[in-house]
Amino acid sequence: MKEEIWNIIIKRLSDTETSASKKELDLWLSESEENEKIYHESAMLWQLSAQLKPEEALEIPDLAANSKFTGRKVKLNFTWMYGIAAASVAALIIFGINFIDSIKSEPVAEWTTETAAFGKMLSVTLPDRSTVLLNSGTSIRYNKDFSKSDKRLVQLSGEAFFDVIHQNKQPFVVESGKIRTVVYGTSFNVRAYKNESRIQVFVKSGKVGVLKKEDKSQPIFLAANNILTFDTLAKTFSKALYTATGADDWKNGTLIFEQTPMGEVLFTLSRRFNVKFDTSAYPHSSCTLTARFEHKDLAAILKTIQTVMNIKINQNNQTIFLKGGNTCKED
Repeated sequence: MKEEIWNIIIKRLSDTETSASKKELDLWLSESEENEKIYHESAMLWQLSAQLKPEEALEIPDLAANSKFTGRKVKLNFTWMYGIAAASVAALIIFGINFIDSIKSEPVAEWTTETAAFGKMLSVTLPDRSTVLLNSGTSIRYNKDFSKSDKRLVQLSGEAFFDVIHQNKQPFVVESGKIRTVVYGTSFNVRAYKNESRIQVFVKSGKVGVLKKEDKSQPIFLAANNILTFDTLAKTFSKALYTATGADDWKNGTLIFEQTPMGEVLFTLSRRFNVKFDTSAYPHSSCTLTARFEHKDLAAILKTIQTVMNIKINQNNQTIFLKGGNTCKED
C-alpha cells in the first residue's frame, strides 16, 4: 500500500478526515474489491491494537533448564499499544474511554498453558476448534474461553504450526517475542525460540498481518508462501517468497539447517532428542552447517556432523561431548 493511501486511511480511522482526504479515499476504495478488502483489514488491525490490554507478566516454563544452552527462566511482559498508527488527541481519548469501559465490563479471563517437552511434539485444539502443533521445547498460553474476549489471543514461546478457523468478528492474534501476528483464517508457522536472534513467520495458506508490538506503522501483510524474518537485535523485517520446501517440514520429522551456526544446531538437536551437549572442548560454535535430515535418528545425524565438521563425538547416557572441529572465519 502506498504511504499516502495509508495516511488517508489513518485519517478516517482516527476521525481526522478532511473533505479532500475523504474524496481521495472514496475514489481509491471504488477502484477495486481488493482495495476495499485492504481497508477493512487495516480497520480491524487498528481496532484490535487499540483494544489489546496488557496481560500480567508471563513466566513460560524454561524447558531447557538442564541444558547447557540456557541458564534461567525468562519473563515476558506484554505491553499496551494504543494504535497501529499515529492519531489525533481526540482519537486517543476515544480509545481511552473504550479501554476503561472494557475493564469494567470484561470478565476475568482464565488462562491455560500447553507445553511440548524436549523430545516431544504436542497437538492442541483451541476453544474455537483451531488446531496448533507444538514443536519440541514449545509453550503456548491462551484464554480457556475465547467467547469472553473480543479477540483470540495466543502467546507463543518456541515453534508452532497453526491451522486457524476464520471468524470475522473475533480476530486471531499470536504474540511471539517482540512481534504480533494477526490472522485472517489461515495456516501458518511461527518460530520464536528465546535463544535465537530471529523470529520467522511462514504462511502456508491464507493471509496474516505482522507488526512489532510497540509499532505504530503499517502492518506487513503476508500471503501464501511468504516468509517473514524479524531480526530481534536489529529490529528489522525481511520478507521473501519461499519457493523451497522446509519452513514447516519439522512437522514430518525433517530437520533443515541452512548456514546455521553450530550452537543453534546443537540447541535444536537438544530439543528434538532430549539430550545435552557439552561443548567445553569445542570452540567452534559459530561455524555454520548446511544439511537436511529426513526422518534420521540422532545417531545418524551425529555421524554426519562428525564427518562434515571434523568433530570427535562421545555420548554418555543423555550427555554428548564434543571435541576438536574445523575452524571457520568467525573463529
